[in-house]
Amino acid sequence: MMSSFIENAVQPESGDSSGVKPERMLAGFPWVTATVLYTLSWGWSLLRPNTLYWDDWAGYFDKPLGDAFKSVTKMGRAPWAGFIEFLLLNIGTWAVTVATFMVFFMIALFLFEILQGQTALSITQIKAIISLFLLLPVMQARVAISVFDYTTSYFLFYLGWFVLVRYKSTKSFVLACLILFLSFKTHSFLFFVLLPFLHFCWLNKSHLLNFRKLSSVHLQVFAIAVLPVFYLVARSLFWPPSESWQDYQQPTADGLVTGLWPMLIGLVGLAVIGLRRLKKKPTPFGFVLCVSGFAITALALFPYFAGELYVGYAGRPAIITVFEFRADWRSRHQLLMPLGLALSVVGFNELLKWKGKNIVVTVVLVISVALNMFWGSQYFLQSHKQEQLVDLFASTKGETVIASVEDQTLRFNGRESTFRGYELDGFMTLAGISTDRPGCEALSTGSALTLKSNTSYFKALATRDLGLYFEIKPCSEVLAQND
Repeated sequence: MMSSFIENAVQPESGDSSGVKPERMLAGFPWVTATVLYTLSWGWSLLRPNTLYWDDWAGYFDKPLGDAFKSVTKMGRAPWAGFIEFLLLNIGTWAVTVATFMVFFMIALFLFEILQGQTALSITQIKAIISLFLLLPVMQARVAISVFDYTTSYFLFYLGWFVLVRYKSTKSFVLACLILFLSFKTHSFLFFVLLPFLHFCWLNKSHLLNFRKLSSVHLQVFAIAVLPVFYLVARSLFWPPSESWQDYQQPTADGLVTGLWPMLIGLVGLAVIGLRRLKKKPTPFGFVLCVSGFAITALALFPYFAGELYVGYAGRPAIITVFEFRADWRSRHQLLMPLGLALSVVGFNELLKWKGKNIVVTVVLVISVALNMFWGSQYFLQSHKQEQLVDLFASTKGETVIASVEDQTLRFNGRESTFRGYELDGFMTLAGISTDRPGCEALSTGSALTLKSNTSYFKALATRDLGLYFEIKPCSEVLAQND
């Protein structure tokens, strides 16, 4: 039933799939299918919208709201970074959670209009791309409040792109540039802005190729090209990072090499397409989409590879760690991937199309929804786990001096993330006990606590009772065992 439901999403709503621009905005958008599957995939956070995750405990728990934004300033983030987040948090944590859910869906609306009127894609292909864009299992870290600033950057970027290519006036162009500039507060968009830049150039190629006459289009292209440079100059002058954050997000030689290889492969593929076009040889449109999607995905990952935010470990190269199931909170680095991946899947679907069936798209969507539901349910269980862990810590009050805490119930954590020290501090503070955990070597009279559970994932999901308990071992036994 799921595959049949998804198949309907990538079929034309009428017999015409020629991709003719509709008379009204968003005509042909797969509202019902997209809404239902998107809610199944990402609606888990709405069940417990007031939950703090990961860095939220360091930035927002038991602190004035302004403290989190002081750290943003130290990192060299733009002065407007976190502004919308600050306003929503004054309403409540739930407001950020609900806004995140709504914003990602709204971005798909912008992308639909970008593709609908300004590309050679058919309506069937556009609907498939939009469905994949919404549902591909990336960026689960969106559930954390501390990632909401990335979400608003994402929104501003696609809004700016939409205004840039769909409206022709000088005022709309200035507005588009301003919105794109504001999106640079998440620095990976300094690279990704290449997409709306190239799209704008393609749409205005007849004016740009007329080198005998300098037109307003030439000046507009120049203005878009210097936007990232202008941002970097402004940052260095007005909001530079503090000394302790100087190296954060700085490219390294190894990182650049890792990021350039996928880019070069994508450029080679694009060069092949360009040469065939010059020789007037036909190229399957599915191949064009595959190569374009790969190149866009490589561009999306380049800043994260360059800054070594994705690195190889345990013998696995960095490109493999991008797609690991046990991603912890690294999925936040997948923010820009959906568009490129969606194009690649649709292109592959076109190459392997059998009897007009969208088999590849359907299979990928079914797998995507299944993974999203599984990982979403993990965050749902993690929300319950945090509350139950607070009660468990409270039960040790006055009975156990805690030297260390180990968690062996990662199956109840989203993407099997591990609790950071400041998260445990928050749980223990709520339990009313000391947050000191110096380790057995420093506190030989204390005890080592190991969090365990005999409850399966499915039973925990059905009952919301995770069956957590502490295995308590005196430090004297731990030290003796280690020796």
